[in-house]
Amino acid sequence: MTSSTEPTHATTASSHRRKHQWIGAATIAALAALVLPWLLTPQFETVRQEGPRLERLPEPPAVSTKPIIPPVIDKEALSVSKEKLDALMSAPIGNESLASFILQIGAFKNRENAQALRAKLESLEVGRVYLRSEDTLTRVYIGPLLDRASAEKVLSKIQTQLSLKAQIKSYDVREHGQL
Repeated sequence: MTSSTEPTHATTASSHRRKHQWIGAATIAALAALVLPWLLTPQFETVRQEGPRLERLPEPPAVSTKPIIPPVIDKEALSVSKEKLDALMSAPIGNESLASFILQIGAFKNRENAQALRAKLESLEVGRVYLRSEDTLTRVYIGPLLDRASAEKVLSKIQTQLSLKAQIKSYDVREHGQL
């Protein structure tokens, strides 16, 4: 009979088996750690490494060795030119026979009302209809029209079909903007 402190043959065999299993697992892990990187590393001998292809830069363009002479500015002609430009900028655009015209149809505090009028005017096909917002007002314009006769023709069409009164104004690009 065996005492309870003495290991039995069955428990000794199972502990030896576990010990061998641990040793086998450690061996497989060590082999995997050594062999897998070797298998997964590319063969550098087969990879051909080339450096960047270097080419000679082109020769720089020839530079003139002559000194650069600054332009001579005629101050009198410059001041006369500036005065002419200032006079043109403050002068009215064209005279009655050369001027272009626009029609101001209305001015509204509510932009939606101005947009509704623009839609009605566009359906009449009387010309380009546009809005200009200034402070709290949105103005509705038609134009520019090339002569006063065509402006009056469009004005009469608007008065008869929509019962609106409009104003004919000279078109000034500085006031009404570019188209």
